Amino acid sequence: MVLVGAVLVLALAGWASWSTARGAARNPLAGGGAGEAEQPVAAQEQGPTEPGVRDPEALQSEGPIEVGIDLPYKRMEKSFDGRGTLTGSVAFAPGLPTPREWTLEVLPSQFALGREHAEGRTETFPGNITTFELFDLPMGGYTVRASAEGMSSLGAEVMLFKLAEQPHLPGMDRVHMSLVMMPRASLDGVVLDHWGQPAAEVLVTLQRKGGPERREARTTYSGLWRFQDLEEGTWIVRVGPFQRPLVEPTEVNVARPATQAPDLQLPPLYPVVLRAVDETDRPLEGAVVRGFGPTPIEEVTGFDGQLLLGHLAVGTYQVRVQEDGTTRTGRLDFEVRPLEQGQEPPLFLVRCLERD
Repeated sequence: MVLVGAVLVLALAGWASWSTARGAARNPLAGGGAGEAEQPVAAQEQGPTEPGVRDPEALQSEGPIEVGIDLPYKRMEKSFDGRGTLTGSVAFAPGLPTPREWTLEVLPSQFALGREHAEGRTETFPGNITTFELFDLPMGGYTVRASAEGMSSLGAEVMLFKLAEQPHLPGMDRVHMSLVMMPRASLDGVVLDHWGQPAAEVLVTLQRKGGPERREARTTYSGLWRFQDLEEGTWIVRVGPFQRPLVEPTEVNVARPATQAPDLQLPPLYPVVLRAVDETDRPLEGAVVRGFGPTPIEEVTGFDGQLLLGHLAVGTYQVRVQEDGTTRTGRLDFEVRPLEQGQEPPLFLVRCLERD
């Protein structure tokens, strides 16, 4: 009996020693003998990432994020052959009333891939409809924006495409997006004369950079001008006649909710007063005044036949006055000279006569 127990103990000890040695061989962190060198374990070769599984390495190496497709496919060539569907919803920021109607603009993107394949489309919806679905849209890169009176969403970039290397996959030929409309931006600023005082009744023109949209306003008595309901982006501010501005045009980056433009100071400019009358000295209200000189002139006289031209450069001018609805006209040459601050402007009389 004692002999059988001894044999059993020796067998168990031998099995434990064999297991320990086998584990050390499999685990490079396990300690070996003093004279044994640790053998590194070769890294297990990995096959290609399975479809639908995000690749951490791609996540670190990718640039700007593209919409809606798993990262392992981002390096694959995109195909814009065919047509797709764009769906989405529109919401309004808290406090905004529901508009009577709103407009969805789907325009070719300025920088996204596939922009050369895109075709613009504009749709108008009633205010109580807040979802949209556009079918049969050429696949490509688009900018999508929703707008209504006094509000708009930010432009969202989206691509409709398929994978050239995986034509059996659905790709991104059907995209759903959410847009939120917010109050549009406003832009204001101040125009000062060369003495640093507010310049009133100065024409200010605002134009979207790279676009035809143009708006006009005049400064108030305090030199303030203001534009509302603007899309975010770069706008160009011109002071004075559009073709011959009084100061260098200024670019302003407009952002919501409001942007303050830098103060604009005029060069030395001086005022004169014109008074248009007929042959009996009757004031001519609403007569059109056009002038040529260092500063272009195109204005209309007031109820008293007078017109204050407040910001003229020094030099010689020639004006022509035409009474509205008649053949009565008049002409005048005059000189603009520097004035002291607070000095009254000179008055020039223009007598208009009937012309055969």
